[in-house]
Amino acid sequence: MPSLADPVHRITPSLETRLTVNPGQVFTIPLNNAFGKNFDNIEEFEAFLAPENEEEKQRLNHPCTGPIEVLTNRKNISLAIHIVEMRAKKGYQCISHSTGCLKDTFHDRECTIYNIEDDGALYFRNGDIIMRGSPKLGFIATMDDQERSCGQACQNGGNLDFNFLDRKSTIYLPVNAEIPRILVGDLHICQGNGEACGIAVEADGEITLKIDIIDKIDFPVINHKDNLVIIGWGNYAEKSFECSVQNTIHYLKRLFPFCNWSDGEIYKFISAEGNLTMGNATGKVITTGTVFYKRRVKNKYGFSIF
Repeated sequence: MPSLADPVHRITPSLETRLTVNPGQVFTIPLNNAFGKNFDNIEEFEAFLAPENEEEKQRLNHPCTGPIEVLTNRKNISLAIHIVEMRAKKGYQCISHSTGCLKDTFHDRECTIYNIEDDGALYFRNGDIIMRGSPKLGFIATMDDQERSCGQACQNGGNLDFNFLDRKSTIYLPVNAEIPRILVGDLHICQGNGEACGIAVEADGEITLKIDIIDKIDFPVINHKDNLVIIGWGNYAEKSFECSVQNTIHYLKRLFPFCNWSDGEIYKFISAEGNLTMGNATGKVITTGTVFYKRRVKNKYGFSIF
């Protein structure tokens, strides 16, 4: 069996399983930063990003860990993947020239290497701002019979890039294959939703997970400690918004009292309370989450809906 230390750079059905786990088992795996390489200094970082090094950069980009197989005989399922813990060791950031809201504006990559203190503190611009980082997971996906990029999202998950995927959160991902398998990657020590400059603070580290089996949900859903996030995706923003809202209607109809509502009534409620939030805002596949603050939404008996 290949080692988990050897990263995967493209999702293909022929990938050999590298770890097998049982439902409810707690396990820890290593994660590589999104550049796929460690840098000791800014000069090494800048040389890696140079145009003449494009072949290596593309080859190492978006490394993921896995595949990890979950042993079960159940069919028509989703995986409830619980993030038990995440630890980041070192952070890297620069301005992307291929994505980002202002990708044609900045020519200098502004490469930065962050040494993470024991308490998670990061120093921005030589200590002008000191902020405590909190690791976020950018990529997690189940696998099916399709070949896919590790840098894009689909119904199985993928490069979602929401900062709701942090410690103690859970993501529900559908299984669209005979054998449930996942890939995990793209750890951040800090990450803003939308990733305005195309790249957050990418990090090396490790993640501890626990996976349960639930009835199938056909799209990714994040159950964060404070928020519920129903995810959509598309090749442009409007399509991503549409997908997220449509998925939200389908998801809410699973719950009381929405199961007794019309689609139009749910659509209006989404507009009244849901917040359309972008994850990956400028990549080839845009991700959008309809976000509900869980404590605000209660039924007529005073119980939380989510």
